[in-house]
Formats: sequence, structure tokens, C-alpha cells
Amino acid sequence: MTTPIHLGALRAFRERKHWTQKQLAEATKGKDKVSVPTIKRIEGNKEKLYAANERIAEALAKALGVNPSDLASPPTPEADREEVLRKIGYRPLRTMVDSETALAFNMVQHLYGIPIRSQIEMAPLFMALLAEGSLAWRRKRVAEIEEAAGHLQSLGGGHFAFAHAAHRAEQGAADERESIAKRDLFGEHVGDDTFDLGFDPSQNNPFADYLEDFVGSVAATTVTFDKSFGWKTSEGLPNYRIGAELIEQLTDGDPDAEYALLHGHVKLKDVPEHLIGDDKNDERVAWMISRIPEQELAARKAEIESLMGILDDLPAPPSSGDTSKGGSNA
Repeated sequence: MTTPIHLGALRAFRERKHWTQKQLAEATKGKDKVSVPTIKRIEGNKEKLYAANERIAEALAKALGVNPSDLASPPTPEADREEVLRKIGYRPLRTMVDSETALAFNMVQHLYGIPIRSQIEMAPLFMALLAEGSLAWRRKRVAEIEEAAGHLQSLGGGHFAFAHAAHRAEQGAADERESIAKRDLFGEHVGDDTFDLGFDPSQNNPFADYLEDFVGSVAATTVTFDKSFGWKTSEGLPNYRIGAELIEQLTDGDPDAEYALLHGHVKLKDVPEHLIGDDKNDERVAWMISRIPEQELAARKAEIESLMGILDDLPAPPSSGDTSKGGSNA
């Protein structure tokens, strides 16, 4: 008994899983295993519908997570694609990322060989591990604070100033333990007097502090943080760059070449090998800039010139020796 398989449907379901023909063949196992030549024969069938053995159709459908009848119909239009994907366990992520984040995905793929799709799929695990790591880091620090407070108490004896300082440290440690118990990653639930004492969540928070400490402890030279423009996210996750040194080398510090990278006009894997090297900086930068559409590049240059004109029109700040408003120093 045969079951029809539409070559386009088989290819579409396979590609939606990002599988090669070999990977699809490997996903069929045991007595129902389908060979690569068979898959190639089905997808290369000129008649569009291939009369497959029922066992083969069921094995392919099972591996792809669909029904054999789904393989018999032409690929669904884009409008219906999401519904089909939902049926086999996929969900859309409706979000946009900034150009720096998009470049970071590419840099991780280039530096460590982790495909972008895998980075996205593993992101919840990585974030959960970092969150738990930050809580463990804070528990260790609290224990050290409590130990130091006890030591201060013993050194100070009955002296009120030392006892008061130790008490404040112990109270702070208790507040921190309560925050940790709530998995309060960003230190939102802190004592009221914490802000009076100088805590500024726009400048630092426990999770960002942990990430910076972690990067230093593992000597992650490919990761850098930028504190000059606030947080990357509203919760308080820091601005970062992956592979800043490599980006600097590739672009030779040229802002237009970096723009080409950030806006996806240049992919790291597309940079010609003969343009790699310090002696090829000028040629490589010119090649990168040439990938930016002419109209877009012209608009960018006009925008920069306009901005520079505005800056030129601003009055210069008074120098330290300017006495025009402050009277004579005599």
C-alpha cells in the first residue's frame, strides 16, 4: 500500500526544523529508518506527488512530528504557516532586537561556533543559570559580611560606636537575605533607608554587579560592559559588547564600517579572506563601506553633517581661566 508525499511539503517540514536530508534520515530509527537516497528521490520527484511505501511515509511523518496526511498536501501559504508550526510545537517570539544585539548574536556564532538559533533556544537556560549564580554569589557575600560584623563586635567590646556599626551591618545583611529569598535579582525590595544612604538603581544593582564580577573572575576578554549610557533593559541589565576587540580590528575604528556591521550589510563570514590582516585595513574598510546602499550611506553622511553643524553652533564652555563672569582674580 502506498501513501502520497508531496515533494514540497516534505522539504518545507524538513526545513522548518532546520534539518538537512541527512539529519531527517537520522531522525528515522530502527526498522522504520529511511535512507538519504530515498529522501532525495522523494524531494527530487518531478511529478510532485511521490507514491511512497506506507512505512516510509509514516516514518518520515513521525520524525517531523506531523501526520502522514500533512505530507500529501502542497506547502501551506505563509498566512497558514504559523498554525501548522503551532501544531508541531513551535511558538512565535514577537519581538525586535536592536542592531547591537543582532551583532552580538553573530559575534557569539563567529567566536564560539554556536548557531544563532541555538543561542535563542538556550537563552532561558543561560539566564536561569546566571540568575541562580548571582543569588549564590550574594549569599556568599552576606555570609562574609555577617562574619565581619561579628568580628567587629568582638574587637570593639562594649564600645557603642563599634556595636552600632556592627548592628547596621547585621541589619543590612538581614535585608539582603530577605531580598535573596524573594529572588529579587535587581535589588528592588530594599530597606527604605538604603536610598537615603546612596543606593542608586540607575547606576548599579546586584545582578549587574554579579555579571561584572563574573566576567572578571573568568577573564572573559571577549565581553565588555558600557556604563556610560544607562542600562540596556528597563530592569537593569547592562549594556555590553561581544568581541569588541575583533570589531575594532575589522573596522579599523571606522564608524561607517562599524555601521555596516551593525546594520547587517556585512556579515563576519562574508569578509573576504584576502582582506584580513592589518596590512589590508584600508581595502577591507572600503569594501565594508561599499556594502552599504548608496542612498542609505548618503543619508547617513547628511545626518552626521547636520549634527556636526548643530554642535559647531553651540557656544563653547568657559575655560577655567575665563573671568568674564566671575570677576577679577586679583
